[in-house]
Amino acid sequence: MMSARPKQLIGLLGTQTEIGKTWVAAQLLSQARAKGLRVAARKPVQSFDPGQGPTDAQRLAAATAERPDDICPKHRNYPLALAPPMAADLLQRPRITLDELIDEIRWPENVDIGLVETVGG
Repeated sequence: MMSARPKQLIGLLGTQTEIGKTWVAAQLLSQARAKGLRVAARKPVQSFDPGQGPTDAQRLAAATAERPDDICPKHRNYPLALAPPMAADLLQRPRITLDELIDEIRWPENVDIGLVETVGG
């Protein structure tokens, strides 16, 4: 069952890709989890180059013990290494709206620290 937002909510933003957002997020969440806090991560949308290693959602799942599909819904995975709106266009998927991304975020109950990581670029 999903509930309201976590007790603490962190937003991790960046204006470029490959600058360490996911690495920082995973480190913060891993350390908090090691201290006994219940953590969760959300990446509302992600694009990636298939076959190039773990996705951001997979890396965050390793840090939080969640499922990658809980972190980033399957329909928001774009297997094309471009900004998600551009990837959606080229993959002939519906346009992405910010309202939809926000509405789709769901949290597990009793989360001490939740982190939302945005895309860069």
